[in-house]
Amino acid sequence: MSENFLISKPVNESLFKSGFAIPSEAMEIFSFYLSGGQLAHGEKRAVAILIDGEFFEVTLRSIGFNQNKYPNRKDMWQINYGRAVGERVREIFSAGQKFFTLYPTEIKNLFYLKAEFACNEQTVENLLDLPTLTDTQAALIEKFGLTKYRKLNREIGERLKRNYNFRCQICGRSVGEFYGVNLVDCHHITPFSESLNNDAANLLIVCPNHHRIIHAANPIFDRERKLYLYPNGREEILQLNEHL
Repeated sequence: MSENFLISKPVNESLFKSGFAIPSEAMEIFSFYLSGGQLAHGEKRAVAILIDGEFFEVTLRSIGFNQNKYPNRKDMWQINYGRAVGERVREIFSAGQKFFTLYPTEIKNLFYLKAEFACNEQTVENLLDLPTLTDTQAALIEKFGLTKYRKLNREIGERLKRNYNFRCQICGRSVGEFYGVNLVDCHHITPFSESLNNDAANLLIVCPNHHRIIHAANPIFDRERKLYLYPNGREEILQLNEHL
């Protein structure tokens, strides 16, 4: 087995059920260990992973987005497997390991999955430097000019918030409940700046954490399955839904 790992990621529930995504930055080096090189758009390929001395046949697939609809969306690669592999992975991680690492082997299309207590990708920061960090550019600056603002009926969103009892439709939580406050946001599925659509059918009620994650990761919302598909392969289905 090579000492150079391909990916190292935190354990999540998806690992125990269906598989894991290959980060885009690892695809090029990952393809070096495939007998057929890089995957084509939408291609599926049989590979194998070695887990605690056992071989499992799994599927490596490229999720090919519609290039006409999503011209700037790159393909995603995923390792997918069934329940038997997922159960074996859960057994291996029952000892409390928090990360998993995928290594290449000397055999093409064969990879080694190992449980870890620490992530190989973690960069250890020099904590001694933290107290000396300073911001020499901090200031208050006045600017004058025209400002655009959104004109919309906020009562639509407020009514949806009350309908969901101020809980996030994605995680189902009321994150402000512990502090005695109602804290949820209205998110426009298709950005308001593009659609000018403030109808309930274009709104989701989400917690601040998921709101920021959506804007940072730019996932695709699958209306048919009522879930978000993230670039790293993660899928999050709506836990609460009464209006979409």
